[in-house]
Amino acid sequence: MGRMLRIALAEGVSEGIDLGIVGPGKILLYNTGTNDIRVGYDRSDVSTTGTNYFTLLGGSQYMFDVGPSIGFVSQNQQLYFVSPTGSNTLEVWIADNQ
Repeated sequence: MGRMLRIALAEGVSEGIDLGIVGPGKILLYNTGTNDIRVGYDRSDVSTTGTNYFTLLGGSQYMFDVGPSIGFVSQNQQLYFVSPTGSNTLEVWIADNQ
């Protein structure tokens, strides 16, 4: 069984989210807004002066395979998300059989 999260991101305020998946499955991320969202492993990475982040483009969906032998997207730690240029909403679907 998986879980679904809907996170409202205020402009410039980083949110730490534990994606918490240890078995095989998928993580789907959907940036429902028009503004970009930064994602990083540390709060300072996604800050306005941070340089180590991945950008989720506005209106885009991303899917990652995860599990012990098929990938590793933050199963053991939090990821930090921020919308640097306006409020935004991030939808997360953690699809696994745990």
